[in-house]
Parts: sequence; structure tokens; C-alpha cells
Amino acid sequence: MRLVLAVTSKSALLEINGLPSAIRAINGLRIFWPTLPLTIAVSPENSPAISSLLKEKKIAHELLICQPTEPADLLRVLLPESAGADAFVIHDASRPLTHPDTFVRLVSSLQNGADAVRPSTSFTETLKIVEPTGLIRQTLDRSSVRRISTPEIIRTSALDKDGEGTDWFLPLLKGSHIEHIEGSPDGLRIDSPAERDLLESFLHWRQLNN
Repeated sequence: MRLVLAVTSKSALLEINGLPSAIRAINGLRIFWPTLPLTIAVSPENSPAISSLLKEKKIAHELLICQPTEPADLLRVLLPESAGADAFVIHDASRPLTHPDTFVRLVSSLQNGADAVRPSTSFTETLKIVEPTGLIRQTLDRSSVRRISTPEIIRTSALDKDGEGTDWFLPLLKGSHIEHIEGSPDGLRIDSPAERDLLESFLHWRQLNN
């Protein structure tokens, strides 16, 4: 098995209580997988900042330059460097607070036969389709929509080496056994300083009430 931290946005560098999201995400992975090799998948434009950060924090890693949000490109760079790996654990660096229990349930799903597994959570908001003019065209049934999160764990035997489009980090063979476990609110993605500030407030409240 191999750990892959996908730097999908500059938001991976946002600090939460003084620690960048990417480092928090790595620390979370290391609680559950302390010895597995770590690969950082990052785009050319984000590579210098991430490389400098990892060097500063003295984190052992392998750096792969690619487009982490393009499944075929991520697979192209991962496979030559991962001979012998039976699965990939792929985590978004902008999801810094994923609860350790999520990792436990993901691994359990894999051990019970899943080829690919990831967390998802239900929507509680009202979802509407809005025209460019601002006209509300349709209210969606929220029970038919899920929030998809990471980490994703994908067996190498389920990878489609000639695949292109997919809504997973890596292209999957048709017929692969896919599962979704119930995710945790802690696994939300941080995309902006405003979201970071909200999360810091939540962490402060939780610390006061523990």
C-alpha cells in the first residue's frame, strides 16, 4: 500500500492554528499508517511552495509533478514509481482534519472485498438548480445527492491503465466493486481563508468543551 497526498489547490497551504492544511493531512495519515511510503502529487505551479514546506518540516516523501485532479495523468506518474503496491491511499491535502475512525472503516471495507472505497456524507441544505438569470428552475431531492470526500483507497488490480474520465482520483475498471462509507463532518474541504477561519472557531469551541 502507498500513501498519496494530492495537492489539489493552493488552499493546502492555508494554516489552521498555525499549521498548514497539507501538514495536518499528512499527520492524520501518519497516525494510522506511520511507516508507509509517502508520495506527494502536485501541479507544477504549486510545486515550489509545497517542496519548500516539506523541506522545512523535514517530511520524507517522493514528489511527483502532475495534474492531481486529472485521473489519467495522476495514474501515469504513480504507476512507474509504485511497483509492488497493492493499493493506493489517496488523500486531498485540503482536507486536514479527517477523523482517524474514517481510516479504520475504509480499511475494513477494503478487507471485506471492496476494490475502491471512500467516504461520503448526506446533504442537509436545500439544493436548487438556478438559471443564469437567477430564476430557480428546480429543487433537487437532497436524498439523491452525496458529498464525496477522501481518503480514497483503491486496489491496483482495479485500475484502468487506459482509462480517462472518472469521478475518482484514479480511473477504475468497469465492474469494480465500489463502496462508500459514511463520512464525518471533520473531513470537510477547506477552500478559502473564510472557511479556514470558521474551522478554527469550531476547533477552539471543541477544545473549550472537552
